[in-house]
Amino acid sequence: MAEELTIVTVLYRSADMLAETLPTWVRSAAGLPVRFVFADNWPEDGCEKVIAGLLDDDRYTYLPDASNPGFAAGCNRAVGAATTSHVFLLNPDVWLPDDALARIHAAVTEDPDTPVAVGLAMHGGRYVGIDLNPISLFIDRSATASRGPLGPSGGAAVFPTGLFHRFGGFYEHLFAWGEDADLAFRLYAAGLRTRGLDLVLPHAGGHSVEGDNKLQGFRAFLLARNRLLVAARTFTWPLMVVAIPVLALAHLALAARRVRQGLLRPFLRGVGRGLLDGPAARRQWKGERFGFASLFGYLKGRRA
Repeated sequence: MAEELTIVTVLYRSADMLAETLPTWVRSAAGLPVRFVFADNWPEDGCEKVIAGLLDDDRYTYLPDASNPGFAAGCNRAVGAATTSHVFLLNPDVWLPDDALARIHAAVTEDPDTPVAVGLAMHGGRYVGIDLNPISLFIDRSATASRGPLGPSGGAAVFPTGLFHRFGGFYEHLFAWGEDADLAFRLYAAGLRTRGLDLVLPHAGGHSVEGDNKLQGFRAFLLARNRLLVAARTFTWPLMVVAIPVLALAHLALAARRVRQGLLRPFLRGVGRGLLDGPAARRQWKGERFGFASLFGYLKGRRA
């Protein structure tokens, strides 16, 4: 392949943020075989102009889609345009230290077959990849956790490009929030482990929905729905039998939180839609599923 690494970024109302972060990406990529693909789901806000002002035409691909098919579909489309051996999924609200891409490139060279979870610093915490949680099913994994990550977080994830394609990429029906956990469960069930990289990147977090009550409600809907769809798609039937009552109790706790946030109605719509869509979502994945053996192996695991 022509290059080693492609940075894949999905944009949505991201022009102001990208104007801050992209210069740090360009500096970090200096002298390295790194390309860029941008899937822009809100092309009217000027991201293309920001990109063109900072990158040479032959170094990036820009894919606008005003229909906004979602983060998952945007990632899949952008990875499909990559011509390199690896892709680095990176949110537009993440800053790169000058040595970040050199360290990621070194990790890819050292172990080219393993997905890499790159750390993110946000909301006062430091996180590397995805972890299990008995209430929310999946959460950001603390950088100090004793066991390794279940899989990479979509905000800062390195995948061998062929591996991403082989597993069908992200499940596009999820739209956003949870698509990385869905892929993480599927990868883990198939015996593929994720390496955590000792690198934590500054991450603003939530720029695309900040200050918009309608989008906050849409996010609450998607999180409630997608939590159920991820379990339905990726869990074995024996684990589902145990998980269903746990998820029921968890959703009661989550409902109380949504009441305080004024987001109970979209949350309940999401639960209902998740129950309706669950059977179809399960049929759409035919590969290995995450069961008790995977669960026990993960809970016993220790960070490499």
